Amino acid sequence: HFYKRLIYQMLPSPTTATLGGGKESKCLLKSPGCVEAYGALEETGYDSFHDQEEGNYDTPQHCGVHDENENLLTKSSKSPPLDVSTGPPDGGWGWVVVAASFFCLCVLDGISYTFGMFLSPLMEDMECGRGGVSAAGSFQVGVYSLTSLVSARLVSKHGPRPVCVVGALTASAGLIVASFSWNMASLLVSYSFITGVGFGLMYIPAVVAVAQHFTTKQAFAIGVCVCGSGMGTFILAPVEHFLLSQVGWRWTFVCMGGLCWLCVICGAAMTPVRQSVPDVGPALDLSRSCFTKFISMVLSEELLSSPALTTFLLISLADCIASMALYIPFTFLPDEATHSGVSLEDASFLIASMGISSSAGRIFSGWLCDRPWCNPAVLTAVMVAAASSPLLLFPWISHYVLYLSLSCLFGFLTGVWIAATSPLLVRVLGLSLLSPAFGLMTAMQGAAALTGPPLAGALVDMAGDRGLALYLAGGIMCVAAMVYMLAYLSMKKREKKLRRVAQI
Repeated sequence: HFYKRLIYQMLPSPTTATLGGGKESKCLLKSPGCVEAYGALEETGYDSFHDQEEGNYDTPQHCGVHDENENLLTKSSKSPPLDVSTGPPDGGWGWVVVAASFFCLCVLDGISYTFGMFLSPLMEDMECGRGGVSAAGSFQVGVYSLTSLVSARLVSKHGPRPVCVVGALTASAGLIVASFSWNMASLLVSYSFITGVGFGLMYIPAVVAVAQHFTTKQAFAIGVCVCGSGMGTFILAPVEHFLLSQVGWRWTFVCMGGLCWLCVICGAAMTPVRQSVPDVGPALDLSRSCFTKFISMVLSEELLSSPALTTFLLISLADCIASMALYIPFTFLPDEATHSGVSLEDASFLIASMGISSSAGRIFSGWLCDRPWCNPAVLTAVMVAAASSPLLLFPWISHYVLYLSLSCLFGFLTGVWIAATSPLLVRVLGLSLLSPAFGLMTAMQGAAALTGPPLAGALVDMAGDRGLALYLAGGIMCVAAMVYMLAYLSMKKREKKLRRVAQI
């Protein structure tokens, strides 16, 4: 009885809706498809264990009132019956949610990544240098990322719909107020802080809402959703260039605020899906020290109680390291290419090619992660390691065709890595912990993204070699790949431990 109870406490719940009867609950727990989709183990030993135990629990001699295992298995039968339709629809309206989330990511990331279009007009009107104006864009990315911690908590408590709607209204208001800015202080408050908070409240709900509406095609749907980031960068850059030449930066901010207001409608389309909270074991005693209270505020009590916490922390560390290198080529590759004889226009197109190929990689990653033979942890480690190759080769080439080919390859590989993050978290932690885990990782990504380019710039200034920035990015990617492999080994070790306990 001890080992049975231990297994049920350690395994993440593969269900998304609590069914009325105990028989239906046990059938759903045995379903291999549901087990795979929501991160629990789909192993022969695990399924056979359930087959054996179901027979034991159905026999009269094991159905005593004092049998703790019977109470644990039939706990769901004590709650009011719910319709099976309250679970994830796995399609249907879920594709509307995918389209809504795609548009939200297209708008918020498109506006964030194209802030460089506003540098020249803002420098002229604000009478400020390039460093001061660019700080407004960097500060917005930092606020956007750190707000994801709060956004994740709000999504877990209230659902994606209200959080996304409030975020869209906040971002729209921030951009409209930013159009009236008269100095850098007012621009930092309106564009960087208010708009950054709004974007942070939009991002997490957009991804989590898609994950909640799918089971068998969950990874593919998330891959399509996160393509909005690359497409937004590709589409909004020429749109903003046209608006800036016709109406100026103030009315361009107002137009971008109008796009954010349209995201209110998209947020309203993110219908709630009934979720069950997995039994992750006894809650931790968080009253022991101030340190544990602080950690619980950052990670959430549910995440701290997860038996896969060590694996998750390794994944977060690897993702943070890789994010340091991700934005370095976006900043330094055009300068490196022009120094090798490539025209400025062709060098600028290298960034656009990264965005388009990244979108293709994200869709491919979503399709791949839905295959039963694909392990997202292995896929992520391989893609991050492979992404270091283009970075290390950039300083050695001088032909534009090679620059374009390697840029597309880098964008594709990093797109696969980024889109595989959510399926990896679902496999390790389960769907119910996706929101707090994804929020923490997004905050760490923002901090890492603000660290990588300045570090590479300082290295280039000291050594005087532009290629050192790309060498640094390639080396960082290699380190991240090794940490991802450690996370994979930790995950396999935990799975083996659970199988051994199941065989006892």
